[in-house]
Amino acid sequence: MVAKEGNIAAGAPPKPAAGVFAGLGGILLRLPEASIAVVAIAISIIFEVINQNYFSGLVQVLAASTALYGLIAIGEAMLMITGEIDLSAAKVYSTTPFIAYYLTQANMPYGLALVLALVGAGLIGSVNGMLTVLFGVPSLIATLGMLFFLDGVTLSVSHSEPVTTPLAEPFNTFLGRGQQQPIGGAAQYAAFIWLVLFVILLTIVLKRTRFGTYTISVGSNLLAAREIGIRTHRVKIANFVIMSLLAGFAGITESIISGSTDPSAGDNTLTLYGIAAAVIGGTSLFGGSGTLIGAAIGAYVIAALLAGLPLIGAQATESNIILGMAIVGAILLNILLNKLRNQGRS
Repeated sequence: MVAKEGNIAAGAPPKPAAGVFAGLGGILLRLPEASIAVVAIAISIIFEVINQNYFSGLVQVLAASTALYGLIAIGEAMLMITGEIDLSAAKVYSTTPFIAYYLTQANMPYGLALVLALVGAGLIGSVNGMLTVLFGVPSLIATLGMLFFLDGVTLSVSHSEPVTTPLAEPFNTFLGRGQQQPIGGAAQYAAFIWLVLFVILLTIVLKRTRFGTYTISVGSNLLAAREIGIRTHRVKIANFVIMSLLAGFAGITESIISGSTDPSAGDNTLTLYGIAAAVIGGTSLFGGSGTLIGAAIGAYVIAALLAGLPLIGAQATESNIILGMAIVGAILLNILLNKLRNQGRS
């Protein structure tokens, strides 16, 4: 009896460390974004410990790079969930601001020029979609052809020369160029803020709307989706359009931030970074599943590695080696966790 009272007086025994780790493991298994979030935190801590000026010196660079790769990544994620992919994103990114520029040269108001440029980006996406779903051209080939086509058109029309982005308020400030404005501090992070807004909006669309359900169903089982009456062609084309709109928006914000539009901007690595960010963030290359939050975090991981590795003395070739290993390692981690999730459900 005394021993019992002593135990009561001492209080409940502390929770074992194993229980804490089990709880963390449960989170990793439940949330597909959790594993890449852990990787992102680990990379940030490592770089900050090695170089204490990492965050303080690179916060704006990290925000801008994450926004750029992230806008491409979430577009690719939406499309990859349907089982398709877009290799032309980088050239849509570089072509869209040129459309806006030439429209302003025809005395069109800048705001209207931006809207019509985005409409042009959407039309490019619809062409990619129609080539894929109506004519049976694999999306890999259809978008590769569009990549070369847009590259040739942009370089030919511009004579391979960059042009100056028009100055027009409030568009410049709200899209990222406004360091001299009263809200200049916020304007420097405008692209990142837009990324967060798009992630929230498209996550709601994906998880809470009929279109999102159709998108997942088309990627999970195309034949079954057709049999239950889903217009699979329309769903895929719509996601091609979303991909191109996001790539075009990224190109417009980047041209406004930099103050110029370069026809050679948006090399193919931009598309590859976007695809890699989506995959390491938990989106399946085979369709049917994906997370836009994970894609955005994956974009941060790539931006962090690209910005942080030179600070610790890594040369360009060494950085590519480490980046490649990190991408493959993150994907292997996701594969392992997906297997564990499937085992837990069965």
